[in-house]
Amino acid sequence: MKNLRTTAVTSAVGAALLLGLTLTGCAAGSNPDVPKGVPTAVATVQGEVSNKASSSPTNWSYSVEVDSKKAQDEAITKLKDNGFKVTGDNEQNGTRTYALTNDKEKVNVTVVLTKQDKKFLVIYNIAKL
Repeated sequence: MKNLRTTAVTSAVGAALLLGLTLTGCAAGSNPDVPKGVPTAVATVQGEVSNKASSSPTNWSYSVEVDSKKAQDEAITKLKDNGFKVTGDNEQNGTRTYALTNDKEKVNVTVVLTKQDKKFLVIYNIAKL
């Protein structure tokens, strides 16, 4: 009977660890260096985060340096995959700007994709409504 109990406990612990790893994997697309408090729905591309700012507990801004134009495009794809809809876009002189909203999470995001000094940047401006 003791062997059966040990096996059951070991199985339960293994299942809990597996579940924890699985749930952690769901957030793999998030960048851990974003400012504190940014809504989890705002999936951020991987890269070096800089220029962090927050004027209030419901507004955040930061830049992420990425490797390529393709990585910049991934920023928009990640947001759309998380329930955001593009409500407007503009391109001027190689800089692309997107306005996105997530009605369910009540979050608006403006994303600017630009290149400065040979660096590809993704600039996030976030407002929690």
